[in-house]
Order: sequence, then structure tokens, then C-alpha cells
Amino acid sequence: MKVFIDSSLLIYLNVRMPDRETQLVEEFWLDLLLNHLLYTNILALDETIYVSKRKYGVGYGETIEFIDRAVLPYVEVLPIGLNEYLRARELMRRYGLKPSDSIHVATIEIHGLQAVASEDEDFDRVGSNIRLWLSVSLCVTQ
Repeated sequence: MKVFIDSSLLIYLNVRMPDRETQLVEEFWLDLLLNHLLYTNILALDETIYVSKRKYGVGYGETIEFIDRAVLPYVEVLPIGLNEYLRARELMRRYGLKPSDSIHVATIEIHGLQAVASEDEDFDRVGSNIRLWLSVSLCVTQ
């Protein structure tokens, strides 16, 4: 299956968590890597860098190194252009999605992806998406 990787997963892979939760996230990531074709966009990478720093205190350099080492070799970064904006605009109006989520859904639709790996339940509002996530709540340590 073609799966869009949202920033929430990348952030959990990048920040400190209790050992058991780290193991669950890493097992989920490994399953995605081994069994699916993975995609993201530059906006999700931007969100990963920004939220990792703002919310969890992870430096820009550390997150960039994480993306370069653990994401880019395995995940194709899809372009965002005018078509994604035009579709995102419709999605914001129809489903009340945040602009960034609308751009992600537009990327998913335009590039023919079947699912999104994300903690964000807002993706459930768009019936065409399958949202993949863990069945447990995660606790991040700072």
C-alpha cells in the first residue's frame, strides 16, 4: 500500500519517550518500511523540525540529521504545487481541516496514496483516507 507519513510519526521517532513506547513506535515504523511504499511532503518535514524544537526542545540540527539518516533514504518526498493548493482549499471548506492537513490530504489524493500514518484523528473526517496508527496513547518525556 502507498502510505503518507505525517509529521506526528516522525516526531515520535525523533523525540525521547519511555522505552516501551519507543519500542512500539519503532515496531510500527519498521512494519511500514518493510510492507509499504512510503511518501511524505516537505510540509510534513517542516512540521517535524518545528514541533520537535518548539514542543520537545530537540535542536534543529539533531532533527535534520534524523530526517537525513532515518527518513529520506526510505521515504519519497512528493512535491507540493498549485494543484495541491487548489484541492486543499476545497478540503478546508468541505471538512474544516487545518491548512496543513488539507495540503497533506491533497498530496495523498493527487498522488494516488491509499493511507496516512498519523496520530491526527482529523484525517478520519475525509472518508477516502485510511488512517494507520498505534492502538495505545504515547507519552513523550522532555
